[in-house]
Amino acid sequence: MAVPRYQWQPTTRAIAQRFGISEQDIIRFDHNTSPFPSDWAPAIVVESARDLNEYPAADYRQLREAAARYVGVEPENIAPGAGVDELLLFAARAFLTPGGVAATQTPTYPLYRIATMQQHARLIEVPLLEPDFGYAIKPFLTAAWDADLVWLCVPNNPTGNRLSWEDLAAVITATEGVVVLDAAYAEIAGDSWAQWVERYPNLVVCQTMSKGFGLAGARVGYAIGSEELVDALDSVRPPGSISSLSVGLAVAALDELNRMRRNVDRIIRERSRLEAALGDIGLGVMPSSANFLLCHVGDEAEKLADDLMAEGLVVRRFPVGGPLEEYLRFTVRAPGEDDRLLSAIGRLRH
Repeated sequence: MAVPRYQWQPTTRAIAQRFGISEQDIIRFDHNTSPFPSDWAPAIVVESARDLNEYPAADYRQLREAAARYVGVEPENIAPGAGVDELLLFAARAFLTPGGVAATQTPTYPLYRIATMQQHARLIEVPLLEPDFGYAIKPFLTAAWDADLVWLCVPNNPTGNRLSWEDLAAVITATEGVVVLDAAYAEIAGDSWAQWVERYPNLVVCQTMSKGFGLAGARVGYAIGSEELVDALDSVRPPGSISSLSVGLAVAALDELNRMRRNVDRIIRERSRLEAALGDIGLGVMPSSANFLLCHVGDEAEKLADDLMAEGLVVRRFPVGGPLEEYLRFTVRAPGEDDRLLSAIGRLRH
């Protein structure tokens, strides 16, 4: 069985070379990263770099303690990982066996399918309901009933919407398997998950330092769950997957929350402005609780994405023939960058 690979868009350098433009003029509206530079980080890196001749502490105790203080659990309820992506792969290894069953709703983050297939397990995919990509809760509950692992993304990527709290509780209680909830956008959505993992012993919530904290390049995440589930994740961890530099940055960020909160507030305000402006130029904007907006463009979506890339504006496109082929997704960036995007879309569509 051939396992699909995650499909990245071209690198910034490759785009610059292809179109003969400067890398500095390219804006990534496709990565859902923070638009705000981590100008506070160099001092932390310099300090951490003094010990690069040694491996990071194998137990990652400092990172576990910092994340536990932040979310309101004990360090024993924290499993660190190199971003949410590594934690998702850990979860598949820990909770799926060959011939096992996982369930999710689609369209959603494609790594769930890849992680499931890497374990030679079967994935039940319940389609979201068009045209607004609402949740088909009854068939999803049926799928979750027999699943060994249920993948959830809250808010969902790439649609930006989310299960209601009532439906989420119904899914968690419907299955005897493990529910792995990808909460990469928790800070932007204003979500807190500590009480959920205390209430539901089969729930693992994965969070990241990439989005709200703006540390995508450091690759640090952590899972929250019962001691039993955390131990299962730790049992499949390779040694030293998170660098000591990344640990230092993550701990410093978790100990200075006001910086994150200011940036999240700015992103939310800009999301509202961008949503209104994209609607004004004729795109169908889906409501979002994350730091991106999914927009219905129509049958010109692929061409518009190509034309924008030629100008150094890289947006998220979707496979032809899929449910999102007429959509594009735009990361919320700084106002000046968003204005450049809006100007280009307005000009290219008329």
